[in-house]
Formats: sequence, C-alpha cells, structure tokens
Amino acid sequence: MTKIPPLPQRTSIPGGVLDWASCVLGVITGVLDASRSRANSRVWELTCTDGTRFFLKIASTKASYDREVHAYRFAVPALGPGRAPRLQATDPDELAMLLTALPGEAVAPAVLDMNDHIRVHRQAGYLLRELHDRPVVPRGSVDVLAEVRARTASAGQGVAAAGDLLSHAEQELVLGLVRELPQLEGCPTAFVHGDAQEGNFLWDRSTGCAALLDFGQARPAVAVDDFVHLAVGPWVRYPRLRQMFFTGYRRELTDPERKVLPALAAMAAVDGLVQGVRARDPEITERARIALKLLADGVRW
Repeated sequence: MTKIPPLPQRTSIPGGVLDWASCVLGVITGVLDASRSRANSRVWELTCTDGTRFFLKIASTKASYDREVHAYRFAVPALGPGRAPRLQATDPDELAMLLTALPGEAVAPAVLDMNDHIRVHRQAGYLLRELHDRPVVPRGSVDVLAEVRARTASAGQGVAAAGDLLSHAEQELVLGLVRELPQLEGCPTAFVHGDAQEGNFLWDRSTGCAALLDFGQARPAVAVDDFVHLAVGPWVRYPRLRQMFFTGYRRELTDPERKVLPALAAMAAVDGLVQGVRARDPEITERARIALKLLADGVRW
C-alpha cells in the first residue's frame, strides 16, 4: 500500500519577520493566516492602523523566492495597475516578501455566474499573453531537449510515487501519453506564470476586473505549461471558458501544443492525486481522478 505521511503543523510568523514587516509598514493591528491548504504555504494578511492590507509571504525555497521576486520586479508591472499584487519590500535572509493586497476573491471558491466566469477566463487569457510576451526571457534560455528528458523521467517517478493509487490501466495511459513529450521541441517558449489555475485568479465584482496571484513558479518555459491546470479543470466542465480564454490570449494552440498537452495533463493529474491524498483533500483527489478518466476516454484539446 502507498503510505501517506502526516501533514506537518503550520507555524506562526517568525518574530524577526514580523518585526521587519512592522518596520516597513508601521503599526500592524491585525494578522490573519491566509496560507493555502498545502503544507509549505506560509502567507499572512496584515492590516495596518489606517486599514490598509498587505500580504506577508515566506517562500518555501530559495529558488521559489528568487523566481517570485524576479517576476514581480521585471514582468508583473507590465500587466497594469490592479492586475497583480505589487512587491512592497523583500527580506532575502528570511525569503520573505511584502505584497500589496487587491480587492476581490479567488475564483476557485467563489460562486460566479457564468457571465462573470466567462469574463474571468477571457481576461486571464489576456493577462497570461501579456506575461508570456515579456522580454525577460533571453532567446534560447529554455533548453527544450533537457526539458523533454527531465519531464520524461519525472513522469516515471510520478507513476512510481503514486503506486497503487493508480490502476495498471491508468499507469499505462500516463506512460503512453508521455511518449508525446518530444513534441515540446516545437512548442513556443515564454515567461510563464507556472501555476495558472482558477485559485490564482482574483475576481473583483465591483470593477469587473480579474488579476493574477502567486508567481512563485514563474520562469522561462514552454507557454503550454500555463494551460495544463485549466485544461483538466474548468475547461472540461465548461468548454466555452476555453474558447473565451484563447480569445483573450489572441491565438489558438499550435499543433505541437495540442499533442503535448494531454501528456502534461496526465502528469499533472498524477501529481494532483498524490498531493490530494497526502493533504487529505478530497477535492484535489477528485479533480485528478476526473482528469485521468477524461484522458482515458480520449478527451484532447
């Protein structure tokens, strides 16, 4: 049987980090844990005396910290005012960032009518295209052949880690789909968000504006990476959202992207299955199961 380790306990804000935040912001009158369900998420909402809100985030790794700070400094400003948080201050020794707060609510837990849902996806497509077009990616900076090798190895490791969470047929399905990974060589490269999913889209009903959150995985990569979570989630349930996303994105999938997306979706589903069971999160587990079922039924994008 696949063994699921216990969840580590969350900790409060380290005293030195809170002191640093107070030096930057002034008197802090409120602290609210805003961490995600995953164990390595450490985010707090801070409220100042004038009611202004900020988010204090401690990155899980130095690499994640460096990626996020780089994105906020060199790519995010191009999205425009109110379309992403702004970096207020950093503490490299503690891997800590202070970010401005935006109005609105994350799309995933929000109850949106279909018109708002459509607007979110169209605007998300526009914002991701703006991010992808940033000239912060040096030409030739993505070694696609290395990506093919690394992702092929990762797929095998993911299947092994899942163990008996996957049936034999599901294992064969995933390993069969990843044979398309060499198609990555023909996929456009970009500066990607890296975790583009509805939980990282913010929707402000009062202004009708969407925003992007959480740039800890932003990096030079293949653009199709930013379509994977959406493809196995909301686009399956509501195909119109896919259409409106690519209307905002201003282009459709290329042929190589169409061929490789099921492989990336299968790998994401396996990772989601393992993470969902470890986190004891039935919603994540169910999404992964649905994605694998759809791929087994021949769904493609």
